[in-house]
Amino acid sequence: MVRKHGKEPYHIVVLHGGPGAAGSVFGLAGMISKKFGVLEPMQSKYTIEEQEEELREQIENNCSGKVILAGHSWGAWLAGLFAERFPDKVEKVILIGCGPLDEAYVSKIGERRKGNMSPEEAEEFDQILRKLEEGAGEKDEYLRRLGAICDKADGYQEEEALRDNAEVNGDLHEKVWKEAAGLRESGKLLEKFEGISCPLVLIQGVADPHPPEGVIQPLRDRNVDIKTYVLDKCGHTPWREKYAREEFERVLFSELEG
Repeated sequence: MVRKHGKEPYHIVVLHGGPGAAGSVFGLAGMISKKFGVLEPMQSKYTIEEQEEELREQIENNCSGKVILAGHSWGAWLAGLFAERFPDKVEKVILIGCGPLDEAYVSKIGERRKGNMSPEEAEEFDQILRKLEEGAGEKDEYLRRLGAICDKADGYQEEEALRDNAEVNGDLHEKVWKEAAGLRESGKLLEKFEGISCPLVLIQGVADPHPPEGVIQPLRDRNVDIKTYVLDKCGHTPWREKYAREEFERVLFSELEG
């Protein structure tokens, strides 16, 4: 399934987070569609390889020529993995709110995130993570609640009215995230990003619990060129931020037009 925003041609493709949070970049697609046609694919497969194949079909069926991939959160990783595997399909990759590519930075996410939670929220956050790790039932509901807690903690000052309604799939999240986390832990995720041949751009909020240096430094250590924008007063989802939304839009369009 795909959603189309704006008018043809669809040269820009936005990728949702999660994994298993289809629809979470609806607002991003709407912002971009003020100037460009945008494709918003929904990933439904349960392995990374299958999601890459699904995305390839979605692009081939709806776009002509190379596309710009703008991925948010998990979607940023998928954008990079896809670009490495299918270089003939991708003109540029824009990573937004990207998780660290090196395992050494992972502990910082929880520290930064919990610093923005009340004690009650932090306790509930830990409980839900344990339940998900144990494979408890009601995964969709647990993931939905986890997303609500993280949305609150991960923003700087988000506009409530701009939040997107994602379609949560707990089983998909569990299976794809386990595989993705394993790629990072083994170092293979960073190797894949090292193999990207098109221009690479990072847009990250300075208040995002996912530290920008967790993307920038590992790539630069491997001599991978990445253009970076770190936005003030901005958390994980820039297009929803009260103070950073305009700057994010300016930066984003400069890269889409460039």
